[in-house]
Amino acid sequence: MDPLTHAVLGISAGIALRPKSVPLAAAATAGMLAGLAPDLDLLIRSPGDPLVSFRWHRHFTHSFAFLPLIATVTAFFTAWWFRRREGAGWKALWLPSLGAALTHILCDACTSYGTMLLWPLSPARIAWDCLPIVDVACTLPVLGLAVTAWARDSRQAAAWALAWFTAYAAAGVLQHERAEAAVREWLDGRGVKPERLAVKPTFSNLLVWRAVWLHAGRWEAAGVRVVPFARAQIAPGGTKQAYLPTGPDAPPWGSRGAVMIAEFSEFTGGWNCLDRRDGKVFVGDVRFATLPTSIRPLWSVRTPPDGSAGDVFFDRRIEDGDWGRFGALLTGADPRYVRLR
Repeated sequence: MDPLTHAVLGISAGIALRPKSVPLAAAATAGMLAGLAPDLDLLIRSPGDPLVSFRWHRHFTHSFAFLPLIATVTAFFTAWWFRRREGAGWKALWLPSLGAALTHILCDACTSYGTMLLWPLSPARIAWDCLPIVDVACTLPVLGLAVTAWARDSRQAAAWALAWFTAYAAAGVLQHERAEAAVREWLDGRGVKPERLAVKPTFSNLLVWRAVWLHAGRWEAAGVRVVPFARAQIAPGGTKQAYLPTGPDAPPWGSRGAVMIAEFSEFTGGWNCLDRRDGKVFVGDVRFATLPTSIRPLWSVRTPPDGSAGDVFFDRRIEDGDWGRFGALLTGADPRYVRLR
């Protein structure tokens, strides 16, 4: 999730797990730093590797196995910073640091990007798809409770912050299940048996979800609105051709472009769509788009048809009217909506 959420969850964990002998500021600082530390993987860069961010973000630094090292380094640094304060030794700060780092990786696993929790035992990217990357309704209460916990030295307020996040994520799990069930019911009514189906949260809400499925060689998308105590609504969206490594548009086997697409596919899990623009082949990650109904991927590998070296193309454009279209999806005013019976 976003850095603010990680920071305030880390502060809350640090205060909740603070031994009585540890200064409040030291525990909160250790928690904040450990809550942010796993994202230091963003500093991994390689000018010759355009896929480095896909390969290393939420990799080993976001695993259970790496948590003790994060906790130890954070505890040592915080102990050095508060070296003139009695009780701020690294051993006393280790548990608050560990708990804060744990909130980070579990928080990220709630989103859709994929987190290597089980590295090095498994390279699987775990994504529970129950929370968006940014969600104001989730973060603001945690922020308020974390500030209260620090200002009033309140372990109870810190615990309430962690409890609110847990309850909100649980609500996301329930909403996700409702959205997926609604899509399957709608597709079944149309006689469609999807080969693959994913349901993802959308920006800062748990009401409208993005559904993507594969049918007859094409990816299709839809917005799914699930309001508590009401029937679900489906807004059909765009479609796009699926990419096949053996298809006629694939770069020659063994070429640099083909290798790059194969490495990209390890991150996407094969959720690849195909587009052709400006004489180049675009292989995109169809799971993520700016709008729930859009089929335009946020990121793609762009290669010439001859398989020579390609690059990564990011398409995060917010076009005129997109916020209005998203608002209509949220409020239920979108004319494409079909209400399930």
